[in-house]
Amino acid sequence: MKKLLYLISLPTLLVLLNYHLCLAEQVTGPRMILEEISFDAKEVREDAVIEHVFKVLNTGDSSLEINKVSAG
Repeated sequence: MKKLLYLISLPTLLVLLNYHLCLAEQVTGPRMILEEISFDAKEVREDAVIEHVFKVLNTGDSSLEINKVSAG
């Protein structure tokens, strides 16, 4: 009888522990996803104007604020 109790309770405890760990890993706040993280304009004339669009997707659960952008 004790053996049966251990065989039932051990997998149940492991399932509950795994469920708890999955919940603990959920990240809250903004989460930024970029299609590309850099852009190389190659060689550019000195008086040329370069434009490029980076697509930003927020998959988080709150507003995403981009406060600073700089050229590399």
